[in-house]
Amino acid sequence: MVEPIDIPGAIVPIPSTITADAFDQAHTDAAFGTIMARMAREAYGDDYPEEVDPYGMSTLWTLRAFVDELKLAKGETLVDIACGRAGVSLWVVRETGADLVGVDWSPVGVAAAGKRAFTWVGEGRARFQVGDLVATGLPDECADAVLCADAIFFASDRIAAVREAARILRPGGRYAFTADEAKDGHPRSVPDWHPIIEAGGLDVVSRIEIPQWREQLTRLYEIWLENIDEVRETLGEDAANELRDEAESVGPTLVNRTGVLYVAQRA
Repeated sequence: MVEPIDIPGAIVPIPSTITADAFDQAHTDAAFGTIMARMAREAYGDDYPEEVDPYGMSTLWTLRAFVDELKLAKGETLVDIACGRAGVSLWVVRETGADLVGVDWSPVGVAAAGKRAFTWVGEGRARFQVGDLVATGLPDECADAVLCADAIFFASDRIAAVREAARILRPGGRYAFTADEAKDGHPRSVPDWHPIIEAGGLDVVSRIEIPQWREQLTRLYEIWLENIDEVRETLGEDAANELRDEAESVGPTLVNRTGVLYVAQRA
């Protein structure tokens, strides 16, 4: 077992803007969803999963990869940690016939996921509850598979987040998540997720580089900046400043980052 203190990016400070209240506001603001979806659609083109309408960076490629790698069967249970409005996981369970339990720290996101579920998978196949990356509130060994799409990096203790996924997985169950790796020395960056996964109690099955991740995200940030005046007029000064700051601070670092999909398994 690798000592957590020796693992770069394992335990990090979280920016004060990353709160459940902030996500509540994003899920509540219809204008935010509309303008963000339009810009993402322009950036991702044919790889944009229109019906999923994701707030993260999930694409049709990542959706299909989750289906392929999680190995779910009809009637098994998928847990989506940090599910948001659950578009990604509802797509996966619709494709596989599995049942879904979604967990998110935003009560507004959980409510929105519940409203979407019937349209996607009908009655009785999906339920949602408030919880977070390191404390889902679910019982031990309740999941055949766990996914976390574009969210594990929001945990201040990434090992604890993996450990929570391991706790709720049944033996042999798989955990898949998307994130990025960067060897830039930044305290929040993870140069290699392998030791974090292993310290969390899971075995790495595969590391898959996400095709076109850097190019697509670079284009998304360009589109944010091209439309920043509209964002300011529609969503307000604070929202515009947050998008601009992210695009200008993260965009130039993408040359040193790689988007990855990790698959791990409980022994």
